Amino acid sequence: MSITLLPSISDGVATFDASLLLQQNEGPAMTSPTSSDNVFSKVSETIPFPDLARVSEMNGTMLSETAKFNAQIGTALQNIGKEWSEFVGMRLREDVQLFRTIHDCRSVQDLQHAYAQFWQTAFTQYGEEAQRLMRMTQGTVEDAARTAQATSDVLIHPHTDKAA
Repeated sequence: MSITLLPSISDGVATFDASLLLQQNEGPAMTSPTSSDNVFSKVSETIPFPDLARVSEMNGTMLSETAKFNAQIGTALQNIGKEWSEFVGMRLREDVQLFRTIHDCRSVQDLQHAYAQFWQTAFTQYGEEAQRLMRMTQGTVEDAARTAQATSDVLIHPHTDKAA
């Protein structure tokens, strides 16, 4: 008994038809085929075989789109990091300025005014920075969602024209 695979291509999909061929031996052990052999000899089973060109194209597209996505996210994270670093630098300069202002104070009222001004400015600046970072993060998430959707569309429908 042997199995023969016969290749065929239909609608761009390669398949193999598996047929079980019975070989009769002249020895006493194989005088007649068993009932399970008869089932295989009557039924031809189609085994799907992937279209390797399409798989390769999808992998290339996926890698390309993932690289674009990673570059976009990396740039966004750099911008957020830069914004935060600039803010921290500005706040450190404000801290240093507080010590200079305290050094120049001549009365308790001057000291109270310096601290009040410092904390009022700090709260305002931290609030503004939090809003700025939230807008940047929201924009990044929205861009990432659009990119992910576009990537999904490219992978699902790779040959459609986006201008249509």
